[in-house]
Amino acid sequence: MKPKIIIAIAIFASYLTLLGYLYLGIGESKGYPAKPITIVVHSKPGSAIDFISRKVAGIARKYSDVPFVVENRSGTQGLVAMQYVLDKKADGYTLLGVTKSFLSTVIVNKSKVSMDDFLFVANMISDPEALISNKSRNFHSLQDIIDNEKSSESPQIWIGPGTGSRDNLMAMKCKEMLGIDIKWIDYKSGPQSILAMLRNEGELYVGNPADIKGKSDLNIISIASEERLKALPDIPTFKEQGYNLNESMWRGFAFNKGVPDIAVKYVTGILQKVISDPEWKEYCNESFVFSDFEDNKKFTERIERETVETVKYLKQAGLMIIYLKAGPVKLWLAGLIILAGVFLMILTINWFSFLNFNYDQIVAGGMFWLAAFFLYQSLLFQIPEKENITSPDLIPDIWIVVMMFLSVLLIIKSRGKKSPDKESRSSKTVLIIIVYLVLYLILMQWVGFYLTTPVFILLTMYLLKYRKIEFMTINAFSFVLFSYFVFKLLLHIDLPMGRWLG
Repeated sequence: MKPKIIIAIAIFASYLTLLGYLYLGIGESKGYPAKPITIVVHSKPGSAIDFISRKVAGIARKYSDVPFVVENRSGTQGLVAMQYVLDKKADGYTLLGVTKSFLSTVIVNKSKVSMDDFLFVANMISDPEALISNKSRNFHSLQDIIDNEKSSESPQIWIGPGTGSRDNLMAMKCKEMLGIDIKWIDYKSGPQSILAMLRNEGELYVGNPADIKGKSDLNIISIASEERLKALPDIPTFKEQGYNLNESMWRGFAFNKGVPDIAVKYVTGILQKVISDPEWKEYCNESFVFSDFEDNKKFTERIERETVETVKYLKQAGLMIIYLKAGPVKLWLAGLIILAGVFLMILTINWFSFLNFNYDQIVAGGMFWLAAFFLYQSLLFQIPEKENITSPDLIPDIWIVVMMFLSVLLIIKSRGKKSPDKESRSSKTVLIIIVYLVLYLILMQWVGFYLTTPVFILLTMYLLKYRKIEFMTINAFSFVLFSYFVFKLLLHIDLPMGRWLG
């Protein structure tokens, strides 16, 4: 047997072994858990969810057969961490630290990430929202806040981190419930907001009880919980002051959907032991939070309920502007109608003769269809009246019209034209490779890098007239093995496993 054939067989066998390891777990221990469980946190070290995750990981070591480790993946208000977890294999070894702020993030950003993509294992704590003021304001109750606003000619200044944040939505609820007029000032972060309150730049700061730690100039007017905190027994609740408002920042953990039941049961069991541990109870007491364990069912119901509520207040805040109105037909149907129209246009230009169709007309017709399809979508774009901005589809529409004009011009000029066979074949090859590339990039997200890449390389080589099987095998499958070695093993970068199989 020739050396090249032996090498090709060895590389293909190694590739199949890699697939078995990645997708079927061949070579891995059958028992769960067999390796450390990673908790992915969306913020930098030092945040509330980071502290909680590290505390859970530390206490879990007493009860778990494997360690829990924390990994920080910050960026885009949590979307980076969420997508990172979704891209991981659903094997029960990657947890996401979730917070209530994710609801606003997912809804406002309108990314492809959805809360429905996750299996919510358990909630761990409830961190009640609190109204905090500078002591110089002499606010001691909610009624003091109301009286102050009624006696003032201008709205009260309420400050906090973020527009559309949970604190901002809490302020909107208070405005509605207390019947007062407020002006929200976004100080971008919690520390900046607290500094502003220490400088007495506003009447109230919306945050959490722990925010007053070490700050003797601040005091809490009320907390939005069912009962008082044991660590702050003198701070009344909204309910005690006549207002039924229960608003807390929950923090818990979630898996990517599709993890084995054994993983969910195991992690849930560990978390239940964590909340019963004296160290956890002491931590919650010192952090001014409630230990509030909820299993998968109750936690999921809470998220569904609060998602509806979040949408309501985001709309009131003007943060859910719908720029794309519904079209008269479905998008896919519009694409088919436009395609039929392009076909009839070319057929008409060719005097209704199918034999006169040529390669240049097909390419130009494809470009015309693409431009017309985008034009249809741009016509659905709308700018709300209160937004004094130029429509962002203006420049694209200009290029679209130019592209449509040039495409029609090419179709007309190519009428009756017969391209040389060699040039036609070369152009067709390039076009087919481009189509393959687009399909490859789309399918990679669903089928995975490891399955789609060798197929794309083999098809491309075949189109480029390579016919030696051993040479094609070595190139296609060794590239995948090399990519796994460099990205996964050396750089610790995960390549897409595919949503269908990952």
